[in-house]
Amino acid sequence: MNTFLNNSFKSLALAAIVGFAILQACQTSSDSPAPAGPAANIDVRQDGKFGQVLTDGSGNTLYLFAKDVDGKSNCSGGCTDVWPVFYEKNRVFNSSLDSTQFGVITRADGSKQNTFKGWPLYRFAQDTKAGDVNGEGKNSFYVAKPDYTVMVADKGAGKYLVGIGGRTLYTFTGDTDDVSNCKDGCLTVWPQFLAQPSAIAPSTLNGVFFGSISRADGTKQTTANKKPLYYFQNDVVRGDVKGTAANPKFVMVAPAQ
Repeated sequence: MNTFLNNSFKSLALAAIVGFAILQACQTSSDSPAPAGPAANIDVRQDGKFGQVLTDGSGNTLYLFAKDVDGKSNCSGGCTDVWPVFYEKNRVFNSSLDSTQFGVITRADGSKQNTFKGWPLYRFAQDTKAGDVNGEGKNSFYVAKPDYTVMVADKGAGKYLVGIGGRTLYTFTGDTDDVSNCKDGCLTVWPQFLAQPSAIAPSTLNGVFFGSISRADGTKQTTANKKPLYYFQNDVVRGDVKGTAANPKFVMVAPAQ
């Protein structure tokens, strides 16, 4: 009888020990943090002056070049010594970024370059540490911000404003301050421009430069120096500037800098 009891007690004790070990293992497993994924190599930093800016994985500021309005890189040779091309083959994005807004182009020399909203991305050689923003406004380069809705283009005759997608912006000489007189068929040829949610442009532009109006039909339209802004329907390729030649009353917008 004693032998039977001893064996029973041993069995119960062993079962308890095994159960406790399993419980501890489960608790340890559930309490352990999940393995961290790879760090973002296309990241965002909050800058005291510029707000959110795009960076590489080391915190180095990324830039856009106004001469690249057509979506191709126009920085080569010695230019890339000062403005090194940015490229990550295996892109890992900050969770706040929309990965569909980024792409890759093949440069004239066959190398690759990452893009943001169709604009090739660069670093600046004189940014010597993470957080530097020394390139803003230099040689038509601008800090890359994820919330841009308006950008500066620099092609042919000089600088002019475009929507972030590279489409040229115009004003109409027939308009008065904060009033659009382009209606009906005119708007078919010259669609109104509305920056969503607002006009956000490089810092070298005066922030008061942009505004918005409510049109007679209740829709909204972005303004520059109180003049309503338009696209031209036949500007179908990034950087096209066909509007003024088609109708001299519509004028490209030179940035106030």
